[in-house]
Parts: sequence; C-alpha cells; structure tokens
Amino acid sequence: MQQRLSTSFFYVKMSKVSIEDILYDEQDILRSMDKIENTGHVLGAAMFMADIAGVQVLYTGDYSREEDCHLCAAEIPQLSPDICIIESTYGVQLHQPQNVREKRFTYVIHSTISQGGCVLILAFALGRAQELILILDEYWSNHPELNNIPIYYASPLAKRCMVVYQTYINSMNERICNQFANSNPFDFKHISSL
Repeated sequence: MQQRLSTSFFYVKMSKVSIEDILYDEQDILRSMDKIENTGHVLGAAMFMADIAGVQVLYTGDYSREEDCHLCAAEIPQLSPDICIIESTYGVQLHQPQNVREKRFTYVIHSTISQGGCVLILAFALGRAQELILILDEYWSNHPELNNIPIYYASPLAKRCMVVYQTYINSMNERICNQFANSNPFDFKHISSL
C-alpha cells in the first residue's frame, strides 16, 4: 500500500514484523516529516534533525550547498543544531565552481572526439551518472557537429534510476522543473541505454 505524505515523499509499508513488534507507526512517520531536510546530494537523500533530551542533533550523510544541473542545494535547517553528525566523502576539500568543472569535462570530451578518439566514463555513483548524462545531452544539443557521434550508457542501475528521476521531477531544481513543463529532461535526444 502506497501512502502520499507530502509533495515529495512516498513510503511503502512492507514488513513481516507483527504489529506488536513494530517500533514506529504511520503517525510517527507523519510527525517526523517536518524534521527532514533535503541534502542536495542525490535525489531523495535527507538530513534529519532530532531533539534528544533537549539537544538538537543534525544527522546527515553527504550534502551539497551548491545546486547542480538537476538538484537543489541542501536546505539549511530552521533550527541550529547543537551537534552535527556528518558523513562526508570530501570533507573540507574545495571544488572548482560547477560551470568550470562542466566546461573542462565537455572540452576534454569534445577535444578527444575531434582528434578521432573515443571516451569511456566510469560513473558508478547514483546521481552522478544522471548528472553527466544531462550535461552531455545538453552539450550535444548545442553542438550539432557532434550529433552523428553516439553516446551510450551501460548501467542497469542508472537506467532504473531514470524512472525514479522522471517520477520525482518536482524534487529537482527550478531549471529542471521549468524544462519539464515543455519536455521531459530525462528523455534524452542524444544518449541511449545499452
């Protein structure tokens, strides 16, 4: 049974646990919804603010305060936490601005193809593949001289995730939501799945 909780969240109750052994119920889930914030890391990733004996604890995995080509930046919780528990891949590493990274990425690909080469990109991370595919599809659209060069992605996970991304367009950034009003940004014109 699927329940609609808000504009962005669904949950499916699937359990073999008896009712007496359940640790939380639907009302607990509904009461927790205002404690969930978007992390801007991957679609559906969330951070949680919990009050433990009067201490505000923010728990999150990776997060991003920079909007990317399809996701919003992490939301800043309304309450200031007393304690933060944060898993972080990059820690305090500084990244170049997104537009600089994208230009360097597309330049290397375009340059390699122009010299007769082929490009193989290994993208294992959920979300990263979708971002790279969006960047490449837009770049190919803006460079007709590349339209005869095929792009393929060979990832069953990325392919399955595309369905999720198309389902939750309303959880994406404003650019993607606006584009969706005219066409589905995840219906790629220049990229095919193998």
